[in-house]
Amino acid sequence: MPHQVVAKLDTAQDGHKAPEAIKTMDIVDDVKIMTDTVVLTYPEPTTIMNNASTDHGIVFDDGVSKLKTPAITIASSDVSFDDTMSTRSSNSSLGTEMTGPPATDDKMEVSSETKVSEISERILDVILEYSLNKFESTSELHSKGRPKFLAVISRFVQEQQKVVMCLPAFPFKSANKVEKVLGSLPDKAEEVSLARLNSMCTTIGQFYEPGAQLTIISDGLVYNDLLGISDLETWRYGSALRAMAERKAFTNLSFSRLQDLVAAKGLPNDLNELTYVANATNFRRTLFNKYGRDGDLDIDHEIATNADTLGTYKGYCRFLKSDLQHIYGPAKSSAKYRKDVKYLAKQLLIRGYAFAGAVKARFPDHLRLSIHQSTGEHKISISLLNTKSGFTTPWHCSVALMEDGEWLSGLTIDFKADRLLELVQEEGQPSYFKEVARQRPYLTESAKPRVVVKQEPQAHRPRIRAS
Repeated sequence: MPHQVVAKLDTAQDGHKAPEAIKTMDIVDDVKIMTDTVVLTYPEPTTIMNNASTDHGIVFDDGVSKLKTPAITIASSDVSFDDTMSTRSSNSSLGTEMTGPPATDDKMEVSSETKVSEISERILDVILEYSLNKFESTSELHSKGRPKFLAVISRFVQEQQKVVMCLPAFPFKSANKVEKVLGSLPDKAEEVSLARLNSMCTTIGQFYEPGAQLTIISDGLVYNDLLGISDLETWRYGSALRAMAERKAFTNLSFSRLQDLVAAKGLPNDLNELTYVANATNFRRTLFNKYGRDGDLDIDHEIATNADTLGTYKGYCRFLKSDLQHIYGPAKSSAKYRKDVKYLAKQLLIRGYAFAGAVKARFPDHLRLSIHQSTGEHKISISLLNTKSGFTTPWHCSVALMEDGEWLSGLTIDFKADRLLELVQEEGQPSYFKEVARQRPYLTESAKPRVVVKQEPQAHRPRIRAS
């Protein structure tokens, strides 16, 4: 009896050409093309090599010749997977075989190991689509940590459990309210970011029934006192962020505070504005006492020898230089200010090591995400705003909605200088900028400044999507 494979065509890989090539092989009786789908009808016995472990293509083998095409990936089939490697080819990169069913009415069960591997690969691919992508070495970095990340994801898939991830992020708005942000509370930039993270989990749930859940660990209380941000402002930012997620029905997101990581005798379990502020110092002290590495941590040595630490250190120096210039900068010489910035960056790193230890202890089985550039070996660097500019975190920038429906991320001071952008208020506070060019036909092209990222020409304006 004939059997069928339903496969997807990848037009980027010349998928439209693959069915015609397959027709020339004895293996296939009929090929039907329907837009981006192809139905292959073939007799038995048949061997179809699945190449999902490499470029997601498949290899057709009729015993005489082979056709390897990355343009087709299998969507569904009435053939089954076989864990044995192909004996028809010495090229082991072709992956595992798919063999036609035996000449009985009973079909072979799909190998659970193969299914776990395929689903895990697909889940990781989705997550990597949301990764920090502003560096040319992104693809290379992803490959380094892939085996480790797949091992974590596979454990969830094997047990048919929700894929759980954790992300330390969303501390508080930048201290530079003059140039970088609109205020001290979450605005449209945070909403776009939360929507993006929620969408990542939703996408996984579309093909993996248990779905995915991301826990955002608010790290503001770990660092705020170093950056001139009060405990009260930190609390209000975090509370408003949680209210926003609930209001927008971002059900794939949950939140955790420092309090959840350092439970200790005498510290309150239920927090409100007053108890949070009253115990902020106690939470920090407990964190450093329990997870601090004052005795064995040489931060200068770590910066010199640990690529992840070096990347984070450089990132801290960049944002501290702009964040604190209106607080500590005016009264200092540039050399003294740079020296102080480096000192503060190292203090942030020291606290970060303690915080990372607490996160690992509290969320030992979670897939670890990060907002910082990394080597890609131990954590996945995520971009909260889909942009290749430096503005990838919503608490360091503002966003502007363009007429075409796309979003820009940039400095508030630059958006304010753009005469085609108007500030939009939401719930009584400034939230984002909006382009209004069509309402101002009298403005010429020369009157349309676009200073979004100062270092980049207008043609390379960073754009972000709300999804």
